[in-house]
Amino acid sequence: MADCDKIFHNYEAAGCETYFNRKDHLWTLYDHEMGSFQIPEDAEPDMIYGGCNCGNSHLTILPTGDVYACRRVQNSQMGNVFEKRLADLWTDELEAYRNYDKFQKCSKCELKAWCRGCPAVASSTSGGNFYAADPQCWKEI
Repeated sequence: MADCDKIFHNYEAAGCETYFNRKDHLWTLYDHEMGSFQIPEDAEPDMIYGGCNCGNSHLTILPTGDVYACRRVQNSQMGNVFEKRLADLWTDELEAYRNYDKFQKCSKCELKAWCRGCPAVASSTSGGNFYAADPQCWKEI
């Protein structure tokens, strides 16, 4: 990440106007460690500001109508839009993916509201536990 960050900064310094999307949660952790991201003093407790959007701003609908909380989590099917209203799936079934305090590692981290790792990676490496620790995260808690 440090190598990529250096390349991005070199491009910017040379006048490159290309935007480098650093959406991945690991960038938040990296930027926090490098001092370029600080937790805002006015951050509200229990508010989600960024990081993984599963449960708060996205879901996946297949052509069959099957609805998944995350396209990357095979066991996250919540229902089918041909059998239940999407609004009801969003407010009812998706709630199971909004229990941020259940994250085994991230719930103890000060970056929880901006990161939460990747539950898809955690799920795939832990036998299906959506709330397991993301093995990509190097932060010691």
